[in-house]
Amino acid sequence: MPPSDKDIPISRALGRFFGHLWTAAAKPPPPDAQPKKRTVRESTETADAEIDGRPATLRRTVIEEIEFKDPPKG
Repeated sequence: MPPSDKDIPISRALGRFFGHLWTAAAKPPPPDAQPKKRTVRESTETADAEIDGRPATLRRTVIEEIEFKDPPKG
């Protein structure tokens, strides 16, 4: 009779856990899981400043995207 999940040793439980993570990370996602995106606009603003007596670069990057989703089936 196989042991229940409560009766397995901690080493076996950890092996199953990390094996599950490894399988999920190694397998590429299905193509339909990838959202279809289009970048509409990208803008970057940069400014040089001095903060606490040290030179610093302030940068703001804005990326505007459109994400297309499939219509519901049914």
